[in-house]
This record gives sequence, structure tokens and C-alpha cells, in this order.
Amino acid sequence: MRAAVDLRKLGVVARFELAEALRSRLIVMVIALYGAGAGLGAYVFSRALEAAEAAVRDSMLGTLSAHAVPDDMVRKVALPRVISFLVHDEELQKELLSVEPLAIFYGFLALNLVSALVLMTSGGAHATDIASGATRFVLVRCDRLTWSLGKLVGHAALLALGLGVGALATAVVANFAAGFDFGSAIWLVRAAFRAWIYGLAYLGIFTAVSLITRVPSRARAASIALLFVLWVGHAACQSSFIVSRVPAAAYLVWLFPGQYELLLWSPSWFDSVPAMGALVLIAAVAFALGHAAFRRADA
Repeated sequence: MRAAVDLRKLGVVARFELAEALRSRLIVMVIALYGAGAGLGAYVFSRALEAAEAAVRDSMLGTLSAHAVPDDMVRKVALPRVISFLVHDEELQKELLSVEPLAIFYGFLALNLVSALVLMTSGGAHATDIASGATRFVLVRCDRLTWSLGKLVGHAALLALGLGVGALATAVVANFAAGFDFGSAIWLVRAAFRAWIYGLAYLGIFTAVSLITRVPSRARAASIALLFVLWVGHAACQSSFIVSRVPAAAYLVWLFPGQYELLLWSPSWFDSVPAMGALVLIAAVAFALGHAAFRRADA
């Protein structure tokens, strides 16, 4: 029996997508958005952390003069304040106290911006080929599922590249700012990986929109509108005012990718792994719905 997906051709499509991204300079844009953005953000955050530590140092009055307060004591007092600004869960705040602050910052930055960055770099990718007629030539040599999934894999690789470059830029800034130990580097890699899983959910959703609308401008407009709906819908389902009147909202909230963001923050794999599985499932279901519409339509 013939396999549903031709893995060899899927790999060819994914590699071609990456080659096309290099030719069209999309990779340059990805590196600029993720790398330069993360590096600049990390630098600004490091300066803000230095200012917070200076404020703590000046407030420490007693037997030690301000300039004699040890740096580790200042960091111990200032860091919880910074973490509490980024993460509101008290138990998670305690677990993150041993992590390099810039690694925490990158995790916060990546998880909050990855959906918009995926929309900018990958939204409308499938619709562009469909609208230009390029798909007709490709589908002579491979089936629709292989083509659509191959392009998705290619853009997933682009997302991984961008997050990896962003993590590297953050590590470089952290190393110059205050040093960067191996433990924090491992946490930074984990943060980038979890942000990639989080981004896959949105990539699957935007791919579905692209396959359904089939026109680049419509795909991008619909994806922007849907992203807004996902943000507002998630906030509404979390609202006690809504839940008290619509009890089902307490269960519907798990359909939104944003519901899993806090769980991805957790250093515990017992919390983060189920969340990652749910996000991959969201991506798979969204892609399946989009492909179902594309399969019934003309290429």
C-alpha cells in the first residue's frame, strides 16, 4: 500500500523551501528579526537589571556602606523583583531564581513574540504558491499532502533557526554583561526549544488559514484577525466574569495556545511536556483542517 506521505519527496519540498527562503532573503529577515531583536532586547534588559541592582544597592543601609555591599547579595535582592515582573506564579518564581536573568528574559521574549514573528515570516507561504500557479507544476510530481506538509516542515526549520540565533545572541550579550555559566546555557536552549513548540501551534494555524484562503493578502489579513481573536478569546475564557456566566469557558480555554504559555515556563518536565504535546496537537488539527479544504479545491 502506498504511504500517505512520501518522506523522500517531503524532504525535497522542505529543502527547496529553505533554498527559496535563502534566495528570497527570507532567512536574512529571520536572522535579523530574531537575532538582532533578541540581542538588542537582552542589552536593554541587562541595563535595566543593572539599574535595579543599583537601586537595591543604594537602599541597603546599615553596617555596610553602599559601595561595600557584595554583588551576590545585591543580585539576590534585585532578581526576585525582576522575575516577579516577568512571571506571576510564585512557585515558578522560586525555581527561576537560580537561572541567569538574561536566559529568563529570552524565554519571556520568545514566548510572547513568536506568534507575531511566525505570522510575519511564514503567514501566507502556501497561499503564495497556490495563487502564483507554482503549485500546479509541483503537484505533477508529488501529492498535495506531501507538498503542503513539506512546506510546513521547511518553515518549522526556519522558526528553529530564528529561535536558535536569538538564543545565541542573548548568550553573547549575557557573557559580556556578567558571564554565562553552563547551567544557564542549558536553560536557554530549553527556553528556545519550548518557544519553538509554542510557535509550531501558530504555524499550524496560519498554514491552515493559508491553505483555505489561497490568496496571500487574504491569508495574511485573516491570520492577523485570527491572532487577535485567539488573544481576546483566551483572555475572555480566563475572565471570572465570563466563566461565572458561561461555565463551559473554563474548558474552552484549553483550546487556545496561550493557555499553555505558563506551563512552558516551568523547569519541570512534568508540567511542560503535556503542554508541548497539546500544542503539537493544536498544530496538527489546524493543519489537517486546512489540508482538508485544500484537497477538495483546485490547485
